[in-house]
Amino acid sequence: MKRRWIKTMAAALVMTLLSGCADTASSKPGGTAAAAWGDGVSGAGTGETGGGSGDGTADSGAPGARGPEGGEGGGQARTEAGKPAATDTDAPEVYEAEELFTRQENILSLSDSAAAWGISYKIEKVEYTESFGDRNLEHLQNYMPDAETDSQGNLSGDFKYLFLTITFTNTTDEFREINRNAGGISVIGASLNTLDWSNDVVYYDLYWEEGGPQDFHHWGLEPGESATSEVGWVIEGCGRMTGADDTLAERMGTAGSYELYYHVKQFDSDNEGSFFIDLGVKVE
Repeated sequence: MKRRWIKTMAAALVMTLLSGCADTASSKPGGTAAAAWGDGVSGAGTGETGGGSGDGTADSGAPGARGPEGGEGGGQARTEAGKPAATDTDAPEVYEAEELFTRQENILSLSDSAAAWGISYKIEKVEYTESFGDRNLEHLQNYMPDAETDSQGNLSGDFKYLFLTITFTNTTDEFREINRNAGGISVIGASLNTLDWSNDVVYYDLYWEEGGPQDFHHWGLEPGESATSEVGWVIEGCGRMTGADDTLAERMGTAGSYELYYHVKQFDSDNEGSFFIDLGVKVE
């Protein structure tokens, strides 16, 4: 199934998202920006998100119309009022992108673990709530301006936190520096079409201090070593998402609610190498 996207002034941003270049930047207070995406292992840089983008170009402009004195007009065709007439070049450019689909066998239960790029991911605990609880407020970095929090960090309105306690295990025979934000939160439609729902991690229980301020979201693992950490996202409700995208309900087969999945990302252009762990909670 192909989606059609109309080029606007923000086309560069749209194409970036569609082509899978989701280098969302996150930064520790007082630090520099840090790349939020990749393959989950520092330095490899092969991770991508979303579908690939199709090429699309507008038709070339029509030749100039004959001028009022019978000569060849050197510019645009003219209307009776003397204003430039619309030509093919005035039409917006259209781009098409293939949606990604997930294999049924790549959808896992909460009790399963999944591995990508030499790192195993196991979800130990899921908390889906509006309350920030007794977590460290200094580690909360909310990148969504519409998701307002009170003085205790609690959310309101059509937003909730999704806190996942994850065990990361280095399954290789060499030291690996991982990104704890390498996984995202996805939803899967009735036809197994897969959409990213949230990629912005807003909370880590602990900052990694060994890599410098810009690498606070990383963690270093020796061969066979594991580390367990709580990571949090802000989840936007179905009402806001369907309001912003009038094709969402059609693509998903329903206007909501949607099961949420933790996406273990190993990209090979068609989602075949990715795994989706069913978190047992729904976005309403």
